[in-house]
Amino acid sequence: MCGIAGFTGRDPELLEAMLASIEHRGPDSWGAEVGQEFTVGMRRLSIIDIEGGEQPIRSEQTGACIVFNGELYNNAELRGELARAGRCFVSDHSDTETVLRAYEEWGASCVTHLTGMFAFAIVDRRTHELYLARDRLGIKPLYYHAAPGRFCFASELKALFQDPRISRAPDMGVLYQFLLHRVHDAGEETFFQGVKRLLPGHFMTVSVDGRTAVSKYWAPEVNPEFSSSRPDAEYAGGFGELFERVIRRHMIADVPVGVSLSGGLDSSGVSSVMASLMGSGADTHTEGSLHTFSALYPGQSIDESKYVHSVERHVKSVPHYAYPTVDEFWDEIAEWVWYQEEPTISSAPYAYYSVYRIAKGQVKVILSGNGGDELLAGYLPYFRTYLSSAMDQRHFLAAVREVVLGRDLYTKFARELAARHRPGGPRQFSMPDFLTATPADLAEFDYRPSRNLNVRLADDVLRYSTPNLLRYEDKNSMAFSIESRVPFLDHELVEFIFQLPIDQKIKMGWNRYVYRQAMKGKMPEANRTRRSKIGFTNPETAWTRERAPLIRDVFSSSTLSSRGIFDSGRLLEEFDAWLGGKPGDGLAFWRVLVTELWLRRYVDSPVTVR
Repeated sequence: MCGIAGFTGRDPELLEAMLASIEHRGPDSWGAEVGQEFTVGMRRLSIIDIEGGEQPIRSEQTGACIVFNGELYNNAELRGELARAGRCFVSDHSDTETVLRAYEEWGASCVTHLTGMFAFAIVDRRTHELYLARDRLGIKPLYYHAAPGRFCFASELKALFQDPRISRAPDMGVLYQFLLHRVHDAGEETFFQGVKRLLPGHFMTVSVDGRTAVSKYWAPEVNPEFSSSRPDAEYAGGFGELFERVIRRHMIADVPVGVSLSGGLDSSGVSSVMASLMGSGADTHTEGSLHTFSALYPGQSIDESKYVHSVERHVKSVPHYAYPTVDEFWDEIAEWVWYQEEPTISSAPYAYYSVYRIAKGQVKVILSGNGGDELLAGYLPYFRTYLSSAMDQRHFLAAVREVVLGRDLYTKFARELAARHRPGGPRQFSMPDFLTATPADLAEFDYRPSRNLNVRLADDVLRYSTPNLLRYEDKNSMAFSIESRVPFLDHELVEFIFQLPIDQKIKMGWNRYVYRQAMKGKMPEANRTRRSKIGFTNPETAWTRERAPLIRDVFSSSTLSSRGIFDSGRLLEEFDAWLGGKPGDGLAFWRVLVTELWLRRYVDSPVTVR
């Protein structure tokens, strides 16, 4: 795991500043390749081939040079294939060198041979081009700015802004989409004008004069069918075998590996399979007891201690706990915003930030359960889409069965949905109540979720939900020099799940059905059959109310009112009414707060190295 950066042309001082700004991504070492056409560099967090994996790696045969961020999980197999093709290696088992040899063998199509999470850049001296690529799900970030005669890229935005020629002006279209519709990270645009992200499953080439060409190399197929064509046990068996294989390869490291344990279904399964593999002596390069890292909130309604401790006993882990508090959060919210780089949809990612803080110094790699809910219909609103799918494909009895068997889960959801649309009810505030303007060209967003559950899940995984979760995951973990791995988003597992019929996602009153079936006997039964869902989060409403005076200070500030985005008077009026019990989405106030704090840190002030 590393941080990478580079640009067209030669400027050693700029590269040094860019790498200094992302030292937290790679505190172990650094390297640079300064050329007349392209300059690239990296900060390294040593995980694989600690002694022989220094970067950049240069090819004596072709003169090509690579900087690489991520992990290649099929490194051994790919090295064997390339060696048989006549490619020579100089390192013991560096996956960075494997990617370079793959590029020399297959050119731009090398990414189709890679299994893992990655973002990398290769300087090709034969074609006089820079080649950049990002993994299929976008687990590792890659940002860039292209202008006539100039191109710059980096793992983090703050590195780009070390170049004073790159504007930090906000992209108002992206900002309004976030404020009004809670949408972000859904395309190539960032919150900064003219700064883009290379989309997941894409690669690009850059010429010496800064011209770019972007290509998509991965587009998974989605099965729209409702009904299973094989027995449930066959689906569960296939899932279980693949899941164990994926976890095994995500545990490969030359450093200690742990797991973030929320007590939810997904992290409980990851923890249980990890412990099983370690106990069986599987070749994961991981020795000793499993270290688990959890955020606990004693006495709070969101506390998951019961389920966390259940898994700890089951896997005999060495537990570590973070106890996030509102005081701690408010004291360091400015620093947290600096690491996040762009606004977040809620304060919930701070829980992960707290967990990664306590992991620093204990392990260098942590596996997470992120992505499971979006892949396997883990949220209650997906039930309504399941019903639409069943009705559209004329599976009426299945729809009735789920309404009956899942009534304990869905009755409350149905009541809340009905209350939200009940005519004559108490008026709820909305974001436009305190926006000064919502220009149509900025605020327009026509999101209509598919009526087919599998198509909707794919949309959420590939565009609307998982990309922002991965952004939070990367920022929070790298803030403490931790490599985070997300086995649920291994592309082989994603492709398998996308091909499952809809009734393997929800069935017999259970969501994530095939996963629950596959995990029978492999994780604590209390966790496998739990009906509630909380996960890593904070008591956000309580924290907002507890710090209402400080938030009011931000809302009434001259800096906020002078931006022309919010009507400060109306905002304060609605905030006070909400504090007094008026219905509405309290997280709307979080979006205002984090937007203002982000603007102060990244737009109003120089982006200096911390």
